[in-house]
Amino acid sequence: MSSMTSPYVPAENAAPYPVMSRPQSGRVVAGVAAGLAQNLGVSALSVRIALTALTLLGGVGAMAYAGLWIFTPALDDAPSTRRSPLSLVLVFLALAGSAVGVLGVSGASLSVAVPLAVVAIGAVLAWLAYDRGLNTPVGLVAVAAGAVLVIGGVVVAAVTWESGSGSAILATALTLVGFGALVVPLVLKLWRSLSQEQAAKAVSEERAEIAARLHDSVLQTLALIQKRAGDSREVTRLARAQERELRAWLFDAPSAAPTTCFGALEAACGEVEDLFDIRVSAVTVGEDTELTESAKLLIQAAREAMVNAGKHAGVDVVDVYAELLAGELSIFVRDRGVGFDVENIPADRHGIRDSIRARVEGSGGRVRISSTPGEGTEVELAVAL
Repeated sequence: MSSMTSPYVPAENAAPYPVMSRPQSGRVVAGVAAGLAQNLGVSALSVRIALTALTLLGGVGAMAYAGLWIFTPALDDAPSTRRSPLSLVLVFLALAGSAVGVLGVSGASLSVAVPLAVVAIGAVLAWLAYDRGLNTPVGLVAVAAGAVLVIGGVVVAAVTWESGSGSAILATALTLVGFGALVVPLVLKLWRSLSQEQAAKAVSEERAEIAARLHDSVLQTLALIQKRAGDSREVTRLARAQERELRAWLFDAPSAAPTTCFGALEAACGEVEDLFDIRVSAVTVGEDTELTESAKLLIQAAREAMVNAGKHAGVDVVDVYAELLAGELSIFVRDRGVGFDVENIPADRHGIRDSIRARVEGSGGRVRISSTPGEGTEVELAVAL
C-alpha cells in the first residue's frame, strides 16, 4: 500500500485563471503598474516607462492607466511608505506629457484645458480615497473634495466655454464623464465588497454543514467504537457502515437520497437503528410532500436527537412521531431513558447546540426540549414548509 508523507493542500483562494489586481505595496499612485507587471511577469519599472511613453502620445497611457485603475480591484496588503525617486519622476513626466499631448493634438485653449484638468484632479482624489477606504474622516473629506473639484470643473466649463451647439455637447459630455468618474468606481468597489462577503458567507455555511455532518456521523461512530472496543465484530460493522455512509455522501448522486419528507425521516430512523442496534418506532400523520431544504435540516436535527437517545438514554426503543399538517412539519423524538437537566447542558454537547438548535432555528423553525432525570427526554422540532 502506498503512502503519502504530506497531504496535498490547495493554494488558498487560488483563482482558476490569472486575475490582475493592484497591490498596495510598491505602488506610486494606485498600483496599476505594479499589478500589470506582476500579471505580465515583467518589472514594474519597465511598465511605468511604457505607460509614460504612451502618455506622451496624446495621453493614451494616462487613459489606459485610468481604465485599469477603475476596473481592477485593489489588494488589501500593507501599503508601501517609500516611493522610488525615479518612479516619482516618471509620474511627473506622464502628467506633464499628458497635458501637453492633449493640448497639442486637440489644439484646445487654456479655457478648455483648465476645467478638464480640474475634473481629472477631482476624480483622482476621489479614486485615491476609494482605495484607502471611506471609514475614516480623511477618506470622507478626500471624496468630498474630489466631488467639489469635479462639479467645479463642470461648472467652470459651462460658464467659460463659448456658446454654441458644439460647446453644449462637450459640456454635457464632460458632466456625464465627471459624474461617472465619481460614481462608477464607487459602485464597482461596493459590488466587489458584496461579492466577497457573499463568497465568505457561502464558505462559512459550507464549513458549518460539513462540521455538522461529521459530528452526526463520523464522531458519533468513533464514540461508539471507543465504547465497544472489546467487540471486534461490532467495531468492524460500525466501521463498514460509516464507510458506506461517507461514500454515499461524498460520491453518490443526490437523486439516490429520499425525495419526500416522510421518506427521508424513515431513512434517518433506519440509519439510527443500524448504528445503535435499537428499535426506532416511527409514526407519520398527514400527506407526504416533496423534501425541501428546511424540511431536510429539520429531519437532520431529528436524526441527531435520535442519535443522542441511542447514545445517552440507555434505552432499546426510541419513539418518533411526525405530522405534516397546515404546511408545517413537526417531529417529536421521545425516549424513556435516564434524562438530563435541560438547564445545565454541558458546554461540550455540540449535538444539541449545533446539530439541533442551530439547524432548525437557522431555517426559521422552533425547538423545544423537555427532559427530567430518570424519566426520559422529548425533543419537539417544527418548521413551516
